[in-house]
Amino acid sequence: MSKHFAFVVVPGHGHVNPTVPLVEKLVARGHRVTYLTAAELLPAAVAAGATPMERPWALPRPAQRGYPFAYSVKVLVARLRAAQEQAELVSPALVSRLGQDPPDAVCYDSMDVLGPLLAARLGVPMIALMPSWANNEHFDLHDLLVRGGLPDDSGLKEELGELRLTQARFRSANGLPGADAPALAYEPPSPLHLVFVPREFQIAGDTFDHRFRFLGPSLGSRAADRGWRPPADGSPVLFVSLGTAFNDRADFYAQCIEAFGGTRWHVVMAVGERVDLPPAPDNFAIAAYFPQPAVLDGATVFLSHTGMNSTLESLYYGVPLVSVPQMPEQVVNGGRVAELGLGRRLDPSAVTARSLRQTVEEVAADPGIRGNVTEFAARLRAVNGAVLGADALEELLR
Repeated sequence: MSKHFAFVVVPGHGHVNPTVPLVEKLVARGHRVTYLTAAELLPAAVAAGATPMERPWALPRPAQRGYPFAYSVKVLVARLRAAQEQAELVSPALVSRLGQDPPDAVCYDSMDVLGPLLAARLGVPMIALMPSWANNEHFDLHDLLVRGGLPDDSGLKEELGELRLTQARFRSANGLPGADAPALAYEPPSPLHLVFVPREFQIAGDTFDHRFRFLGPSLGSRAADRGWRPPADGSPVLFVSLGTAFNDRADFYAQCIEAFGGTRWHVVMAVGERVDLPPAPDNFAIAAYFPQPAVLDGATVFLSHTGMNSTLESLYYGVPLVSVPQMPEQVVNGGRVAELGLGRRLDPSAVTARSLRQTVEEVAADPGIRGNVTEFAARLRAVNGAVLGADALEELLR
């Protein structure tokens, strides 16, 4: 029987892209999907067959002043508080609109409070969509970040204590479970968590029970975008990208030009829309964005921020990574890549043109890394995450 799903997703390519193949699969099976995210990201959902619904999104953004962009505990706490306030502000209008054609379930981004709030007010089941690490009683990413990843931790205990109180009040006032959850637990307990990470990459992956379905990465129709072709002369391709959120790094891109200009590499460098660069060497192709799956399909090494979406897409295509993380979660991602022998992680505060060139060359020449990545890619490609996710949703609502 056809069901109606509401997807409530944090505006961001790394949050939207993993969900699109699942939406495509649900629509292909005859289900309906209403997709809520920021207006500029809705076209991807529409192309997947969803009905778009714009959600307001205006959270404080850390200033970009080089790593780690002042991404302190205070900034993180301020963003979480603002998300709560915004969810309470916009939810009545969204509930009214959704109430005219109620969903059978709300599938919500686990880093967002709006989805659980809408599910509670609509009286329907809620399913967590996890674009990055899953958390349970054995592994807590947020604790790991606080202990080792977030800079400027002065007043940490007080900040987190106050945040825990505001989260408890928010959840209690809105009838949400999890009022006693730790301060950085973004989402209340759900009967089903769809994790867009493979279990073998997830830290402590063997400790997660049946409530967690590890789907891994899916590309869906994005894999068909061939808006880029490898160089005709067969030069090895180095793909350079810091993603779409924290990419205002003209200094880093200049280091890449110094490191790889005039070398054997054909460098494809995505720089976003906020930087001005000098003329590039002949072996560089520079643009605001490139179709990432198409470039990775022809790349030898990916010099990356190691956002989770980019990390898993690189591994899906069998491309080893050199990590230059731009925020704390990416530090963890790059560390996991190195731990599994799938690439190397650099200290973003100590990167030089020389270290970039040396590390990329070492990773490209390392047969152990190449073998590990090839094997990992084969395992990822053997799993159809969109099918697994659609099966799990249908099973839950059957």
